[in-house]
Amino acid sequence: MRNTLIAFTVVFAVIVSACPALSFDGRAYQIREDFGMESLEDCYLNYYYYIPCPTYSWFWSFEGWEQDDIVGAFFQVGDISMATGTACDPDECHTLDMFRVLDFTGYGIPYPSHHEVEFDIYCCDEYGCPVGPSLWSMGPWKTGFGWNYISVDPPLSICDCSVIPGGEPSAPRVLITAKHVGRHHFYPEWGTDNVSSNLEAGCEMHDISCLSSIYPRPYNSYYTTMHSGFYGQDFTYCPPQWFKDGRDTTPDATDYGYIELAWRIYLTCYGPSETEPATWGNIKSMYR
Repeated sequence: MRNTLIAFTVVFAVIVSACPALSFDGRAYQIREDFGMESLEDCYLNYYYYIPCPTYSWFWSFEGWEQDDIVGAFFQVGDISMATGTACDPDECHTLDMFRVLDFTGYGIPYPSHHEVEFDIYCCDEYGCPVGPSLWSMGPWKTGFGWNYISVDPPLSICDCSVIPGGEPSAPRVLITAKHVGRHHFYPEWGTDNVSSNLEAGCEMHDISCLSSIYPRPYNSYYTTMHSGFYGQDFTYCPPQWFKDGRDTTPDATDYGYIELAWRIYLTCYGPSETEPATWGNIKSMYR
């Protein structure tokens, strides 16, 4: 199987240190989205906030992993994506071509075995727990600094992820995981969205698209659960433990809430209805 990775480096600034949940060390970064770098896939889906202030947004980076630790994010086709004007049609968009992850360190040292990760893709249930064996594996691999675009080659059909044994049929749901197989706990520094730094910087809490950035999550957000977190080793935690905003010191994240990994999937759609505009009308109808 041939797998390719394209990493784009972006301008950044390290601003402040803090201590997020799960005893991981975190740093706040300001970074720009990869506008204009998207591929030709029909649609994409992500749940993290991008809050331009005015053209950059704040993100957290987390480090302090143990070998074999697993982080991941799951996606349900048909959900309204944060930071996009289209929704992936759950009846047509069944081919996963690529996914994107955010790393704030890259490898940066000459010993590959210290910083490698293995990526896997699973069907999953509504809580983000894997159902069945891995559908696709890639690794060991080294992520680079910034936005990393990882091709799923050959493209993966996720039709079978629409029907979960023992449950009701649903739109396709997939879980993407990264297992830390390297021995150096600073690599990678996974990027998540960041509410508190944006607020302290005076940024307005809005997204670049139709959906506003509501916090804290998930109690009053658009979705009933979080979509990313820490799975422990060999899925010790399932559902995963959610990440808290780096400045939130409350036990239940009441100050700034929980945060999402800055990961995204790209899909190809087939049939007459590839994408559906996410207008205010159909967004409101979904959440009435």
